[in-house]
Amino acid sequence: MESIDMKINIIFIVSLFLFAFGGVLSYKNKTGSAIATYGAAILCLVFVYLGKFESFEGLGIKAKMKEQIREADATIKQLREISAVSSEATLTNLMAGSFMGGMKSEKRFELHDKIIDSLKKIGANQDQINEIESDWKKGITIIYHRIIQDTVEQRKNPNQINAEAPEEARKAGHEIEELLDFKNWVAPTPQQIKSVLEKYNIKSPEAEEWISDYDHFLKTGEIRNKEKFIQLN
Repeated sequence: MESIDMKINIIFIVSLFLFAFGGVLSYKNKTGSAIATYGAAILCLVFVYLGKFESFEGLGIKAKMKEQIREADATIKQLREISAVSSEATLTNLMAGSFMGGMKSEKRFELHDKIIDSLKKIGANQDQINEIESDWKKGITIIYHRIIQDTVEQRKNPNQINAEAPEEARKAGHEIEELLDFKNWVAPTPQQIKSVLEKYNIKSPEAEEWISDYDHFLKTGEIRNKEKFIQLN
């Protein structure tokens, strides 16, 4: 019995190490490796808590609990919370990385969707998912802001100013840029951007369409024209 308890303690310590190592990988923006590490850590914890089961019967793996069901529920809740914290950190790093290059945007969104799908499968509710995605969604608003600014300034390349664009368009783009609080990931509202366009009498159907998409995202969390959005990110 002591030998079994010792092995369980070792596995528990390994799980803590894996969570710590996953945090380091997330910090270094190695998202794929971080997710795999977090997954291994959670599996270790699940194995540790299998000690709460008295016996297994047949291939159906029918188990009897040593402790009350509410304690088992509490354990599952803790595992969900651990998964939620690690997922939030991973999504935040995924989005932060999009502002510095590196991984392709398509891959970032693919990983995002997989993480959210996995959280739903382990029973995370919508409030938890909303909290986990909070910084990710802030990042999406910054991307909308950047796309709208580039469209107003008639940039052919996001990283290159279009010197041939009308002066009023460049002024409007500069003012839209000034509204962004990048340090806190707070983008101006669609109405604020519209006010700037009205001020400089900018008529751009494409910019207005992106503003409409941005407003739709704030209200529903849905990215319209997602393929084009990712392409321009």
